[in-house]
Amino acid sequence: MKENDSRLHLYAGMKVNKNIYNRLGVLVIPRSTLLTQKDIALLIQQDILIADGDVEKLSTLNLVDSAIQEIKYAFAKIRDTEQIPLDHIYKKVIPIIVEMSHHQQLKEILSHLENHDEYTYRHSIGVALIARLIGKAKGFNTFDLLELTISGFLHDIGKTQVPSELINKPGKLTSEEFELVKEHTVHGFQLLRNTSGISYRHAIVALQHHEREDGSGYPFGLKGEEIDPFSKIVAVADVFHAMISKRNYKDPVPFYKVLQEMSHNAYGTLEPDITLCFMSRIMEMLIGNTVILSNGVKGKIIMISPDDPVNPLIEVNGRYIDLSKDKSIGIERIL
Repeated sequence: MKENDSRLHLYAGMKVNKNIYNRLGVLVIPRSTLLTQKDIALLIQQDILIADGDVEKLSTLNLVDSAIQEIKYAFAKIRDTEQIPLDHIYKKVIPIIVEMSHHQQLKEILSHLENHDEYTYRHSIGVALIARLIGKAKGFNTFDLLELTISGFLHDIGKTQVPSELINKPGKLTSEEFELVKEHTVHGFQLLRNTSGISYRHAIVALQHHEREDGSGYPFGLKGEEIDPFSKIVAVADVFHAMISKRNYKDPVPFYKVLQEMSHNAYGTLEPDITLCFMSRIMEMLIGNTVILSNGVKGKIIMISPDDPVNPLIEVNGRYIDLSKDKSIGIERIL
């Protein structure tokens, strides 16, 4: 390809503005498709030229909104029919989440998922995306990554069987209401087990994602190795996204405070290796970001310690502070 070939400037998440045909007149990419890496490879392989006006760059916000619209359709179908529209989810929802994980502005996408509006849909995307990031960081193969992404997306599917007034209640739930909401794990398991084409593992994750390493979770109080490994990953993703998100009844916990809390829970309720892996991946995304330290000084994240990712190396006016060694100072806020 020539250096000025427009296909070199395509990336996943761009929207196709017209039907794209190959040289034989066969439709290869329909209008309004959000491009995937596979689509781009196909265009190059079949030597299909793309004019500048044939595609448009979607903002990260538009990418998230596109996913939410597809999820709304899927969840409405489930509520109305108690049937999961797998074909729609596999073709319309999961590909967008997969492409989000490759996006150059991944951190910006995560920030759009913190909004309290349409929380259930944003949470489904956020958990699937974060679980996928953990799987990639742990070296999962393509099949397991896809299984994990689908499991993350479907983890709260049982909430479609819980009264919406409880799911969307603006205040704190009573103990009786919370017991009803907790049943979403069992509802999700049953719904997925009754759906042809869903793997047993997807159902297990829906059932177990609120179980905890120390046995303090629900619905069965499972411990350690009794919990499925994918369920442990989705549990970490679920906790993180719930904490950073704004809800009707609570403000989001500051990003860095969430990581500190999860670091504390890594040797109690959450699986330590998975939690440490996740925190390292998230902190790597923040290298170069400006932070406010607990002593009021402004600095920049320079390097992450794999053994203590929450306490990185910080540059302050040409000098370096290793927070993993100087525990008297910490990060107060990430700008």
